[in-house]
Amino acid sequence: MLKPQDIVILLKIHTLENHVWTYEVLANSLGMSASEVHSGLKRCGISGLYNTFSRQIRPQAVLEFLTHGLKYVFPAQPGGMGRGIPTAHSAEPLNSCLSASSESVYIWADPSGKLRGQTIKPLYKSVPTAVQNDPYLYELLSLVDAIRLGRVREQQLAIQLLEQRLGAS
Repeated sequence: MLKPQDIVILLKIHTLENHVWTYEVLANSLGMSASEVHSGLKRCGISGLYNTFSRQIRPQAVLEFLTHGLKYVFPAQPGGMGRGIPTAHSAEPLNSCLSASSESVYIWADPSGKLRGQTIKPLYKSVPTAVQNDPYLYELLSLVDAIRLGRVREQQLAIQLLEQRLGAS
């Protein structure tokens, strides 16, 4: 059975241009242990989201899961107000595509964050730290949160953008 951090691991692998990585390097970049990354990729391989031989994600399968299963398996519920890093439609690339009121800002709680909004629990506890060093991962995870949490229009736009970024068309 998949765990939420498995999605984070898959998306991080997709961001690596040369697809050459070790479990330790991947784990350090995500704030996880190497054994968590190894176990996550094993689950993703069994689920058909990851090719263990080529060590690459299966973009079409990942997109299909994100589109049709993610919000049911790993739903997001807005929490209380806090300070943090914007996500979903409050972050790029959706932020520039949609006009949202400043009252509906969603954030991952983080003490170094500059924005105040409703907190959303990220897929994994280290996501706010991991995305600070990887803008592409940040973009992908923000789009994923828009699917987990957004209204239909936001979800559809996030799916289109993910399809482009994953090369799953």
